[in-house]
Amino acid sequence: MLLDALHVNPRASFEQLGAALGVSAVTAGRRWRRLAEAGQAWVSSAPGPRMPLVGALFEAECAPGRVAGAAAALAALPQVFSVHLVSGTRDLYALVAAGDSRTLSGLVLDRMPAVPGLIRVRTSVTTEVFSGRHWRLGAISAAQAGAVRAQEPEDQEQAPDRVPDRFDRELFLALQDDGRAAYRTLAERLGKSEQAVKRRMSALLRSGQLTFRTDFVRPQGGWPVQVALWLQVPDEQLELVGRQLGEWPQTRVCLAVVGKANLFVTLQLHGLHALDGVLRRMRGSWPQVRIAEREVVLRSVKSWGRMLDEDGYATSVIPVDIWAPV
Repeated sequence: MLLDALHVNPRASFEQLGAALGVSAVTAGRRWRRLAEAGQAWVSSAPGPRMPLVGALFEAECAPGRVAGAAAALAALPQVFSVHLVSGTRDLYALVAAGDSRTLSGLVLDRMPAVPGLIRVRTSVTTEVFSGRHWRLGAISAAQAGAVRAQEPEDQEQAPDRVPDRFDRELFLALQDDGRAAYRTLAERLGKSEQAVKRRMSALLRSGQLTFRTDFVRPQGGWPVQVALWLQVPDEQLELVGRQLGEWPQTRVCLAVVGKANLFVTLQLHGLHALDGVLRRMRGSWPQVRIAEREVVLRSVKSWGRMLDEDGYATSVIPVDIWAPV
């Protein structure tokens, strides 16, 4: 229940969480700290829908015995926010984001293909993100969700586009380590006043350039299986299918990409047996959509900056820095 409440509002206070869940703020805080310290759950900053960036899906086939080393080398790059080892014709895929097209090109054309152990690579540039920032476990009621939900900034749509400055970037990176960090902690780290940090975070949220995401050890939460799908969607249906599929409870990532398959989706499932039901629902909802490829994620190495062990526990953080030079 605590994790689902934090999916609704990753920065909800312990007072809000306790009141919604029927426990004291002290109990809510103690439970969260226990999860966080064990690497079982974490909150991170993430780019909002209006953060200026470009992204890509990078796939690679590796030489025998070189997969783990190649995955670790890719995960060490700050612009690579997720790395997964998969079944099928390729051995791994990585999700990449950068502040501009020149940096992205340098990554996917020069830096990433040069990683030792890679034999063959393929890159698909992302054109739109339909999901991946919010996910629900369905463990709390609508009333409980409403009690912890953050108030949406009323003027978000009217906020002018702005280029992130040094303060924005430093704050974003600090929140990578701990998205629930107190304003006082952030202020001390950044050498700013608490009020300045609070104002800047509010501005970034209001402008749609910053959001937060809660994640956890998924097998322990009853979601041990992850599947990646490459879909071929008629161009005129792409936005509709992407937005609707992005709302499905199983969907973790849903990206429009440029390639033979134009929609990339990852699903989190209670078991591999659940895949058939999801695919039947897809075929029934959109008969013209073709499943071009499907792969099972065998191991997640990095997930939005968190380095994971073989059981999915967070062991360290390599902050996602979309502004880092190549």
